[in-house]
Amino acid sequence: MTLGSLWQLFARGTQAWLVAGTVSVLAGVAIGLAPAIGFQPLGFPGGGGEAPLELLLPSLFLSLGGGYAVLFPGIRVGRGKVRIVRDWKLYPVSGRLLWILAQATAVIGLVVCILAAATHPAVPGLMVWLFMGSYLALTGWAAALLGMAMNVRLIGTVDGRPAPVTQAG
Repeated sequence: MTLGSLWQLFARGTQAWLVAGTVSVLAGVAIGLAPAIGFQPLGFPGGGGEAPLELLLPSLFLSLGGGYAVLFPGIRVGRGKVRIVRDWKLYPVSGRLLWILAQATAVIGLVVCILAAATHPAVPGLMVWLFMGSYLALTGWAAALLGMAMNVRLIGTVDGRPAPVTQAG
């Protein structure tokens, strides 16, 4: 089963939430990355120890809000239990790669926030939602793909309707 064929099986509303949430996360990360990178701790030349609040709040809202906008519909797609370890080889490669990328994003975000704390205690607070929104979005996409593949494979239904029959070609 390919990514394109799975995408066509999602309900239009689910597709809209996944795309809109992803765009929101990307916008939030783009807006919040500049203040996080340019953050000058107290004691450094030109450093006030604070990032501009007018950039941080929209970044927080877009990043975390978009991440949850992807996560909740993504989780809702699977009607049964998605068993990551037990059924790993049965899921599509795209879903497995997104799942691995989500876990890597969480670990990298944790390490970066811990290392950033050495420069100034406020820096991890600025960076945490940049990684968290990305993690939530990646996890939502992975859950959606894994859940839809499970629905088609095990139950044979999509959103309560019989799955379309496809011919191998």
